Amino acid sequence: MVTKTQAPFGSWPSPITTDLFLSSVVGLGDLIVSPSSTAVAWTESRPEENGRGALVFQQLGGKQEQVLPDAKWDARTRVQEYGGAPWAFESDKSIIFSLFAGRAYRVERGDDGTWGEPTPVTPESDVLRFADFAPHPSQPGVTLAVVEDHTKPAPVDVVTTLGVISSSSGKGKVDTVVSGADFYASARWSPSGNYLCWVQWNHPDMPWEGSELWVAPVALDSSGAVNTAQLVKPGSAVKVAGAAKNVESVSQPRWALSSEDGAPEKLVFLSDRTGYYELYSFEPEGDKDVKLVLNEPSGADVGSPDWTFGERTHGPLSSSHWVSIAKDGALRIISLADGTSHVVSTPYVSISALCAVSPSQVAVLGRPATKPALIAILTLPSSSSSAKDGVKEEILKLSSSASVDPAFLSEGSVVSYPTPDGAKAYGVYYPPASGTHTGVDGSLPPLVTSCHGGPTSAARRGLGWGVAWFTSRGFAFVDVDYGGSTGYGKEFRERLAGQWGVVDVKDTIACVEHLIKEGKVDKDKVAITGGSAGGFTVLGSLANSKVFTAGTSYFGVADIKMLCDDTHKFESHYLFRLVGGTPEEIPDVYKERSPLYKASQITAPLLLLQGTADKIVPPEQAEVMLERVRASGGKVELVLFEGEGHGFRGKAAVKGAMEKELDWYRTTWGIEAAE
Repeated sequence: MVTKTQAPFGSWPSPITTDLFLSSVVGLGDLIVSPSSTAVAWTESRPEENGRGALVFQQLGGKQEQVLPDAKWDARTRVQEYGGAPWAFESDKSIIFSLFAGRAYRVERGDDGTWGEPTPVTPESDVLRFADFAPHPSQPGVTLAVVEDHTKPAPVDVVTTLGVISSSSGKGKVDTVVSGADFYASARWSPSGNYLCWVQWNHPDMPWEGSELWVAPVALDSSGAVNTAQLVKPGSAVKVAGAAKNVESVSQPRWALSSEDGAPEKLVFLSDRTGYYELYSFEPEGDKDVKLVLNEPSGADVGSPDWTFGERTHGPLSSSHWVSIAKDGALRIISLADGTSHVVSTPYVSISALCAVSPSQVAVLGRPATKPALIAILTLPSSSSSAKDGVKEEILKLSSSASVDPAFLSEGSVVSYPTPDGAKAYGVYYPPASGTHTGVDGSLPPLVTSCHGGPTSAARRGLGWGVAWFTSRGFAFVDVDYGGSTGYGKEFRERLAGQWGVVDVKDTIACVEHLIKEGKVDKDKVAITGGSAGGFTVLGSLANSKVFTAGTSYFGVADIKMLCDDTHKFESHYLFRLVGGTPEEIPDVYKERSPLYKASQITAPLLLLQGTADKIVPPEQAEVMLERVRASGGKVELVLFEGEGHGFRGKAAVKGAMEKELDWYRTTWGIEAAE
């Protein structure tokens, strides 16, 4: 048995350095299975390459291939600023993708396994952006996509349409399929190509508040080919589900696989009409009734708010069965015929994306409790009776190759606690963990309190190097799910409506008070950290409570009115619902909720970290906060990261921010590092 050295919490040496994990870490996403299910591919966000989006392809049983080996190719999209779904398979050997600058390209795989030079498939333009591609199932060179036109860059003038890219001739053109709504997403062809579906919504709704699912027959020309000039005839589209003004949200429509018995084509999608994102089905040539896929509601969210394109939390397993995520990292296998289901355990605490490979295999992006996030192929149990045995795992890619003694990795546990308004909120708590050190007898660890962004987002379970960075040095860490967070149903999410800057702040403070009351943390050493909307909660909590003795705001909102003036199209009406009205309607509320006007109440040392190229929360927000806190005599420092946007992607920025934040807390609390 190893004898551990006693040392003050927060001072411990740790093998988890920024160089260790940043030199080996990548962000994994956009997992897709090839049309013939013989390969998978995904994107990797690489800090070593300034956060560019690389594409990786792997034939099942084969080696990984770099689709875009030249770092000049950045497979990302800026549609709605948050992007997502920047690429899709056109065939087993062809991929269409968006370059971060905007234009769409095709890249093809040779017989020798090498990928050629990308060629453009859309006209040259510095104002058009593309995302959420959906190639036609049988007609090459015809691809649906969300098109965002910035000819007039003001948010009110940006035009979003559903378009179709025709590129078989090599010239490339873009025709409009549907227009008129403020936003479009998730356009998908049916397996036969006879129908297409899409999701649309309008201001002031966000897609998780009020959105609509539409289905239309595909128009053909005189030769029987897809009529790209008029893909949807006027008046032919039918609204299947959804309603505006926060009545019903729909998401992730997926067509069922074709069946051999000639059954009508079936569309499966998510709706929150029960208060949770549950699965529903619709047959355009069947009885046309929208039906719950399961026998009865599960009372759990199968999906989450669509901040980005391309979410994949459910899909067809075969023509007769469906697969979706379930609670605590499990999978749910569902019979489409009778709605029965069974749950299969996995090695993960959460799964963020899945794609079926075969009726018995699923590709997933999973998060184990104390291992890096990964992409794997899971082989399912042969029957529901053996579901308790779990799955067989074949790991394709780890998000980090860093090797660390597991004794230095803290495993998070879910905590719940009462809130001031009589509700219940949640968090994921991580105690300190070290293979060599322990705290001094009778002492308690300092706490780092993390506030997620969104604010309609959620704490993530599983290993995060940002968490281990602190816990391996003797800090406790809690990731707060305040009212408004996703994953707990619509009612919990709606607690934040009109109360942003109140409920999130009070719930975060209540979480810390709960941990102090439980005797888990040192009440005199409590930090708060968060980015974007989480940074807003950081600043609001520091201004409204003395429970925190240090804070770090990553590109946080200081002035809500300023955010209204500066924000992009996607979120340009979001604040009105969060705050309870427009700045003209309730100016006093905007001022009362904005931390900028309470800067004199911030007495805890405050660190501001900001990217100079942030288009969502511009650096002016941090600069004005710096001036106000400094003018009132508070201790404050601003660090600007040149060229970084909303969320740091480059290695130098991530490294600098993490090391600065750690040093800020140690210096504030007089903790002398033992490393």
